[in-house]
Amino acid sequence: MSLRCQCLLLNQDEILQVGATDIHFLLEAVEEGFRLHGLGDCTNPPKVKLGRPGKPRDLVMALPGYLGGDYHMFGCKWVLAIPDNVERGIPRSSGLIVLNDGETGWPLCVMDGTIVNIVRTGAVSGVGARYLARPDSSRICLIGAGPQGRMQVAALAAVLPLKEVEVFDLVRERAEQAAAYLAETLGLSARAVDDPKPAVQAADVVVTATIAHDPYLAWDWLRPGTFYVDMASHDAYPEVYLRADKVIVDDWRQLKEHGTGTLPEMYAAGQIKDDDIYGELGEVVVGAKEGRRSPDEIIVFKHIGIAATDLPVAAGIYRRARERELGTSWTVWEKPWSAM
Repeated sequence: MSLRCQCLLLNQDEILQVGATDIHFLLEAVEEGFRLHGLGDCTNPPKVKLGRPGKPRDLVMALPGYLGGDYHMFGCKWVLAIPDNVERGIPRSSGLIVLNDGETGWPLCVMDGTIVNIVRTGAVSGVGARYLARPDSSRICLIGAGPQGRMQVAALAAVLPLKEVEVFDLVRERAEQAAAYLAETLGLSARAVDDPKPAVQAADVVVTATIAHDPYLAWDWLRPGTFYVDMASHDAYPEVYLRADKVIVDDWRQLKEHGTGTLPEMYAAGQIKDDDIYGELGEVVVGAKEGRRSPDEIIVFKHIGIAATDLPVAAGIYRRARERELGTSWTVWEKPWSAM
């Protein structure tokens, strides 16, 4: 057996070349991650959050995990969002993903994680919609017109017969730009709106993708049958979680113990209990819990991002790159130091 350890390095352009933004690939990978999560064939510990004195808005996280099934890999996503970067004229977010062999632990790949972080989040909502949205959902309201909001709509449009989208953002120009983009790329009837309430009340699917610090979305905004994708922190009032027919999450332990926003704050205050959470999406995917039961149910899907959905996307990218002989081979060592 060779003692040489080689690792593949993949940059952002190479990740795009192998189809990292292919929504159908992403949906398949993320759904498999939820299946393994539902079966317990993965290790998905709480994410590690870091900070620094005087910079409370910095978001620095490590999401380690292990995937079983056909993957048999360890991995970790290292993602950083530094708001001050906007003033510096550079991207707010960056990240890396490391994959390791599940048998030896040796490194397999180091890749850019920025794209995976964005596209995975959209795909999670898409998989949720497969099981939790009304199959005939055609109208969506997007609140928050940034890149993540656009990705959310793209993923949802891949699994639902969406026809119309109304976009609200505090910056009207940004909402108009997002509406134009969604109309052009997805063929939807799209328009910017000045008031989110009527748009939510008329929608089959609602997505909040903002950085709001105070809630604004009230229970009476949601009509029967709504599928609400809650991927932000403070958008919904507590009554939304308390009165919904089902609240489904990606990982309840992580959310209640390490998440931020209204729902974990409610748990810490004793306003909501474990039994008030219907279940995790992985349980629905494997059939341990029922998804949508009737067309009138109002279902909230709250997700904060877990390694079990990051790693199958990264593993799929790595395998595609190997097949196409893309990337740079890095010799980590010719012979391990301990054997010299």
